Amino acid sequence: MKYYLYAIASLTILISCLNDAKKSPEKNSFVENEVVAVVLMKSNNKTVEEISTFSQFYVDLVRKREPNTYAWSHFQKGDNIVLIERYKDEEAHLNHIKNISPGGISEKEFGQFLEHFEILEIDIYGTVSDKFKSVIDGFNLPTSYNSTIAKYSRD
Repeated sequence: MKYYLYAIASLTILISCLNDAKKSPEKNSFVENEVVAVVLMKSNNKTVEEISTFSQFYVDLVRKREPNTYAWSHFQKGDNIVLIERYKDEEAHLNHIKNISPGGISEKEFGQFLEHFEILEIDIYGTVSDKFKSVIDGFNLPTSYNSTIAKYSRD
């Protein structure tokens, strides 16, 4: 009897492990088309406290309104500020641009963003379409496009 209980328990554990492996294959847990924007900015004559408070406000706004934005982070770099934006794909980034454009849900807040920051340059990392590039180029800011060679990004 003990042998049968041991065999059943072992078989149950083995099947459970195999089912878990089928449910979450590693390849499916990666974001294949992630687009990252690294934006170099400087303060528009705002205090450190004003920049810090507004940056947190804007991070919270993007988190709430743009679910396909994976990260939105501000960093101090000497006298400049670096903004790192991570998007699920280029459509998510284009959605952000739609939101901050005239008539978009974040138009007002983007105006406040520009009161706080002067954008110096934008570096886009990830393979993007010519359509995407033409939208970004419409802002007339120094921009570089850096295609993916190899990467992984966890979902």
